[in-house]
Amino acid sequence: MKKIDLMPIKWFGDKNAYMKSELKIITVGLNPSDKEFREKKEDNFSTSLRFKEFRGDDKSLELALNNYFEENAYKPWFKSFEPILNGLDSSFYRNENYKSRALHTDICSHWATSPTWSKLKKEEKDEIANYQQWFDLVEELNPDLILISVAMEHIRNNFSETSEIWHSFNETGNGKQRKDVYHVEKLVYNSKGKLIPVAFGRAAQKPYGLISDEQKLELGKVLKNQIIK
Repeated sequence: MKKIDLMPIKWFGDKNAYMKSELKIITVGLNPSDKEFREKKEDNFSTSLRFKEFRGDDKSLELALNNYFEENAYKPWFKSFEPILNGLDSSFYRNENYKSRALHTDICSHWATSPTWSKLKKEEKDEIANYQQWFDLVEELNPDLILISVAMEHIRNNFSETSEIWHSFNETGNGKQRKDVYHVEKLVYNSKGKLIPVAFGRAAQKPYGLISDEQKLELGKVLKNQIIK
């Protein structure tokens, strides 16, 4: 296992634009990918790939994080969330077509690892995991909605179940009947007394990976209608 300690990635996206947004949305993963620091396995890890402004100090770190989606974002992964955000009139990217800017966060650690989180041993995860950093960040960000699609072990430990469903998909993206209905569950995260609504959907390699982009857009619109009364 190798912890990539070049820099902590506290969030991805323009925090300043997020704080001014009509609807403040954060998405949640486990920890940053090693793809943030190299394109190919044979490449050396470097902050210059996606965080060109980083110079080793706090000010340049925040600048690099804020500019992430304006520089060279790792789009193959973040595009999993983007259609849901678009349905919510939001985006990770600067786009005049959407009213709000979203941020991505990671619940287990600010640090990337190689191999990825799912391939780490339990003792390695325990050594790196720092949920408190995420709790503190959420308190600072004060979101109106959290989108999360991770393993259930992280859900059980940190979120409250409500027995409510935001939306369900009975068919696949190509119109075939599903053997198992895909439910997007409504959970709650308690941030110092503020109850933040959470949309949890099962992952499949990537967030909400069992529904199509069109269904994700539909989900975003449903969430928006239920949140903005």
